[in-house]
Amino acid sequence: MRALGIYVTLILFMFCYGLQKHPDIQELLTKFLKNKKISWKHTKSNLKSSKLVNLKVDILSSYEVKGGIETKKKKCVDCSEILRNNPSRRNKDGVYEIYPAKSMKTYAFCDMTTNGGGWTVIQNRMDKSTDFYRTWKEYKAGFGSPSQNYWIGNDVIHLLTKNKTQRLRVELQRFSGEKGYAEYSTFAVGNESSKYRLNVSGYKGKISDSLVYHSGMKFSTPDQDNDNYSGGSCSQITHGAWWYGYCHHSNLNGKYMGTATNDAASNSWFYWKNNRESLKTTRMMIRPANI
Repeated sequence: MRALGIYVTLILFMFCYGLQKHPDIQELLTKFLKNKKISWKHTKSNLKSSKLVNLKVDILSSYEVKGGIETKKKKCVDCSEILRNNPSRRNKDGVYEIYPAKSMKTYAFCDMTTNGGGWTVIQNRMDKSTDFYRTWKEYKAGFGSPSQNYWIGNDVIHLLTKNKTQRLRVELQRFSGEKGYAEYSTFAVGNESSKYRLNVSGYKGKISDSLVYHSGMKFSTPDQDNDNYSGGSCSQITHGAWWYGYCHHSNLNGKYMGTATNDAASNSWFYWKNNRESLKTTRMMIRPANI
């Protein structure tokens, strides 16, 4: 709602050849402002006659209009669209409202700073206060708080990646304080009927590639085993939910250990330092590849 306090001036040029009906000012104002939630009052009118021969009369009337004009809020699909429509959001990271589909509103953390900004964060972990060992239904819908630890939801990830080629950026931090990142030029997740199958390629970065191994894999959770391992459930064995194969090279939704513990169940990125060391923070975020 945008506050409005203006003076609308109507200039009526009237040629008096007998009695003429004064226009319906209220109707005129309504049409002009296209908003019925407006209050108005007549403040003054000045009548000035020119040449008496033609009896030409100019009437200048002023009306004070107070109220509000409702403006339609644009529904942005993702963080990149928010930034494109409002460049003043650059460098202003935070939680924003997005619409992955017209009828689906959700909230996401937007990184408006890194490499020009416009990144929609789909996974974030910074401590052990949020349990990531969850069911298929919970990973489908998403869980947690966008300002802290959360998974945005597999349905949302599918919607954000189905129509435009997306770039994925993975940012990691070890308990030693060392940071690193990996970027992938192509990232997409299928719909639920495909078991949210992963398609990822085009690695570059500083932490080696521990994700392309999982490309083509289906998503698995403790209650839905879709991996390629015949010896059991990778999700249950490694205490997480991921695109497991036989079982993993990365496990960012694995168990948060709280220390640099080397364990198959930890939230790890194997080819960074060649181990399964539990990570202090992890973040996955996407934006259109053409940005």
